Amino acid sequence: MASVLLIDDDEALRNVTAEILIGAGYIVDDAPDGRSGLELFRTGRHDVIITDISMPDMDGLELIMELGEAMPKPRIIAISGDSQFSESVYLPTARQLGVHGTIVKPIRAEVLLKAIADALADPPPR
Repeated sequence: MASVLLIDDDEALRNVTAEILIGAGYIVDDAPDGRSGLELFRTGRHDVIITDISMPDMDGLELIMELGEAMPKPRIIAISGDSQFSESVYLPTARQLGVHGTIVKPIRAEVLLKAIADALADPPPR
C-alpha cells in the first residue's frame, strides 16, 4: 500500500487524519511542522505528502517550495482552513507551486481519500 507523510501542527487533527488514512490501508508517518516533515521526507520514501499551510518553524508554502527542488518530485496535497486567507491566498499559491491537490479544513474523509487516489493516479512528477 502507498505511504503518506502527514504534516500538520494541529495534533488532534493530525491524529484523526492519520486514523482515516490507516483505516484506508495507507502507511502513515506524521510530523508537527514543516521542518520535521522535511527531515522525515529525506529519510523515507513517501508516495504522497499532505501538508498544512499555516504551521510554526517552516510553513507549508516554504515546505512546498523546498520539496519542489527534490528529485524525484513528490506528490503533494496542501490543506488549510484556519485563516481568512486560506481559500483566497494560501491554497491558490500552493496550486501555483505545483501541488497535486488542495483541501479546505475541516477535512472530510471522502474528500481526503479521493485527493490521495487522484494524486496516486497521476504519473510521478518530474
